[in-house]
Amino acid sequence: MRGIKMRRRVIKQSPFFANTTARDGNGWDNRPKYFKLNKKDDMREARKLYKTLEYLLTSSDNNYEKEKYRASSGGGFFTRQQNCVLKMRYGFELSKHMRFLEEYLTQEKKNEVIEKPKLFSENDVDDAFVENYKNNMDSKHFKFIISPENPEVDCKVLTKTLIKRMEKITGYKFSWLAAVHTNTNHPHAHLLINGIDKNGKKVDCFRGTMLKHTIREMARQICTELKGERTEEEIEAAKRKLPEANRYCVLDKEIEHYSFIRSSNNDSDYPMSVRSQNEVMYKRLCHLEKIGLAKRDENESNIFYLEKDWSEKLHSAGRYSSYLKARNELLFTHGVDLKIFGNDNEVANGIITKLYKMNYEESWDNAVVIENKESKKAWFVPVYNEPNDKLLGAEVSCHRSDKGGKMRPIVHVEKWNVIEK
Repeated sequence: MRGIKMRRRVIKQSPFFANTTARDGNGWDNRPKYFKLNKKDDMREARKLYKTLEYLLTSSDNNYEKEKYRASSGGGFFTRQQNCVLKMRYGFELSKHMRFLEEYLTQEKKNEVIEKPKLFSENDVDDAFVENYKNNMDSKHFKFIISPENPEVDCKVLTKTLIKRMEKITGYKFSWLAAVHTNTNHPHAHLLINGIDKNGKKVDCFRGTMLKHTIREMARQICTELKGERTEEEIEAAKRKLPEANRYCVLDKEIEHYSFIRSSNNDSDYPMSVRSQNEVMYKRLCHLEKIGLAKRDENESNIFYLEKDWSEKLHSAGRYSSYLKARNELLFTHGVDLKIFGNDNEVANGIITKLYKMNYEESWDNAVVIENKESKKAWFVPVYNEPNDKLLGAEVSCHRSDKGGKMRPIVHVEKWNVIEK
């Protein structure tokens, strides 16, 4: 494709901010321009391959062209496709594999859950089925949470269909169990896949684009097949909820576009200023103020000051569900000081003031918070294993290690029980 001239697409108006010109990282605007494509776009080819594979597996010949056009015409909150959140964690300990099966899936230790969820798989699940799974249980295991946006989607059918399609494209015959939880605002399914499939093959396929794009797109496609495309009213309702998202979203791109460093602002914690351009941006900035990432100007209500690294912190909040909560529970420092450990080579020295444990409902993270009162620094440290309660109140030093080719935090205890728990 070297030397081929391609017209840049024309964007007349930002869909959220009517009095702005939409732009992206490539500098697209409303002026028709030309550019040369000088190298192969591997990601574009990968997306084309996935779309072809997806529709071969899930779509009929009659609606292929319609689906193809719709898939290429937009995304996110503008597409008619149903939304579905899908997250995955994996483990290498047999005891935690067993614990997830016996406690988390069935919610046996949650006294507030009166009607316990029932396990299901591709066949009927009875005691013999569960016992057979346990007898073939591998230390490696994969834990999924599947949460459709539409509460009317049958999570059981969604999970079963998703497993079948994953088996088609990977060649595995998974050994798995799942349960639907209804004790939160959104019904969702928890899926447990054994590290060895029914043919004795080690499962090694849930990584990179397979999870980030393929499986998540499959889940959305299945939800759309089950409940139909989203109506205009449902899309508009999703847009109205967007300003209150606790993660980085399309609205924040526009805020970044309009923000600037004000010379008269001497607050190093809030170096950026932005004036809201319309009602949607104002609502988003009010929410950023609510979660502590922005503050309002005392004299002009539509001018806000943005906390340093606010967009990076929103990305972190989307990845670690406990991060925003941790900002509000610091003992010696302020939320503005809390950063994700591991983004640089800095060593974290201080006291562990908070532990967060993965409970698969409210939190999807294992983490510790290290605070240093003297230097006014704080770190949110994601840890692989569930943190021991003895760590709370200990003085520690933490650094990164590339053991086994993976960067993981290593916590060394310098002194126990520095503060009372």
